[in-house]
Amino acid sequence: MEVSRLNGKAVSEILGYILVLSVVVATITVIYAAGMPAIRSQQDIAVFRSMENTFYVLQNVERLVAYNITPEKSVSVRVEEGSIAVIPDWGWINITIKQGPVPPTTIKYGVIVYISKNNKAIILDNGAIIECYGDRCYMVSNPRILKWNNSTTCNLYISVINVSGDLSFTGYKSITFKNTNSIIMQPTTKSKAQTVNITINIVGADKLGLNATAIEEAWVNYLKSIGGQEIWAGPGKSAKFDYKNISIIVGCYNITVSG
Repeated sequence: MEVSRLNGKAVSEILGYILVLSVVVATITVIYAAGMPAIRSQQDIAVFRSMENTFYVLQNVERLVAYNITPEKSVSVRVEEGSIAVIPDWGWINITIKQGPVPPTTIKYGVIVYISKNNKAIILDNGAIIECYGDRCYMVSNPRILKWNNSTTCNLYISVINVSGDLSFTGYKSITFKNTNSIIMQPTTKSKAQTVNITINIVGADKLGLNATAIEEAWVNYLKSIGGQEIWAGPGKSAKFDYKNISIIVGCYNITVSG
């Protein structure tokens, strides 16, 4: 009889331990299931913000090399998730002078792009930084397309930075920017212009799953912010600068990126 009572007590204690353990496991499972998506979301945000900071560094290095302040410069880059690649023939800029004997100037250029594992993107696009979230793209750092004017005369400086090179990587890599050619053009040397159209056409975005139209709109929004008027052109998106006299300086800067 005594032995039976002891066995019953032992079984009750074991069942109690199992019940407590089951409650603990169930609680941990619920917390894990509910909390992990939020944790992963915060990790994704942290990784993307880290890459954003990296692209500000790349932007500064690109400009130093493009403007020949230093002909060549290396920088170390770490890509935690996703990948970075050079995309040649990303797009082109067309500069059309409506009054004057100068033919349109079309300049093709390449860029550096980061694509995250959830298809968000950061683009070092002709000196600007553009971020894309699905079908929405925003210019978060401006290019060197500048305007200064008085009531009758407008001066435009348009900087076009073309990036070329065979580069695609994830993880850690030291990459080198090298100036290969710089040309300053003045398309209106012989005649003052009255209307200048600037068209941005992005042709390399679709193969990366990015929205080319949204990137073009980000560009035109910047041109509008410095006094341009959006117009329909197609292909691409355009803005015009309409003054009695417009003088234009175009800087074409070619760099190669390797690693």
